[in-house]
Amino acid sequence: MKKDTLIHGQLKDFPVRFLCADSSAMVEEFRRIHLATPTAAAAGGRLITAAVLMGAMMKNETDRLTLIAKGDGPIGQMVVTAGNSGQAKCDILNPGIEVLINVAGKLDVAKAVGEGSLTVIKDTGYSEPYNSTVKLVSSEIAEDIAYYYALSEQVPTVCALGVYVDTQGVVEHAGGYILQLMPNCPEEMIDYLEKKTRQMPNVTELLKKKMQPEDIIHTIFADGAYDYDINRRLQPRYYCDCSRQRVESMLMALDEKEIEEIAKEKKDVEIQCHFCNKKYTFDIESIKKMKETK
Repeated sequence: MKKDTLIHGQLKDFPVRFLCADSSAMVEEFRRIHLATPTAAAAGGRLITAAVLMGAMMKNETDRLTLIAKGDGPIGQMVVTAGNSGQAKCDILNPGIEVLINVAGKLDVAKAVGEGSLTVIKDTGYSEPYNSTVKLVSSEIAEDIAYYYALSEQVPTVCALGVYVDTQGVVEHAGGYILQLMPNCPEEMIDYLEKKTRQMPNVTELLKKKMQPEDIIHTIFADGAYDYDINRRLQPRYYCDCSRQRVESMLMALDEKEIEEIAKEKKDVEIQCHFCNKKYTFDIESIKKMKETK
């Protein structure tokens, strides 16, 4: 089975950092788990890829990044949680939306998401999580990520994301890159990147040519003969960390009145994880015993 890849690095002589990922396998896993239609798969896949790239910038293994895209389109809301090691999971409210096509003949992610907001939450565990919400400026996800960085973190950012779904509805290619200009970046580099990224083909077109993240980064910087270092390599994957123990902890938070209401139903309690669709079943007697031994 093909494994995804992500690289994180920086230019040697200019304050520019980059991240680039082939996220095809994890986005296909997301589509399979949620039975997402092509347009929903494209929207969720872009947000997942963005979260994996952004999460890889966090410092510690326990750090968590959450992206929430909430719009008035048929998808409704998407929530992606990612860590710094390339793992991510996604909850999508309406994965079975109809296939929407735009005037260019491509999957209409903007219409599927609609107008709304993008929320970024960064939890490092040391204090209250950082939380910032910006409006969706295009609902195409990539421009919205760049807008967030410009407005909330004052970091000039180029973001490109893409998902290609084949005629059978399977995600064949997915990936993206983020380029960020750090303080005191000279105009020479700013002008170069603005011009170069406008000329770059879509991410999925590059992946169709069997280009790896290293090849994409080389394509971006080769014209200017800019040297760079790749500091980190990851293997992104779709991963949900739900467990029976976590669900039990949630049930333990129920008060006595809620337990009594469940008992009146006289049937098992089934709880389904929104990220991986795994189901956990508990009978009322086991819930009562857990409460008694708490």
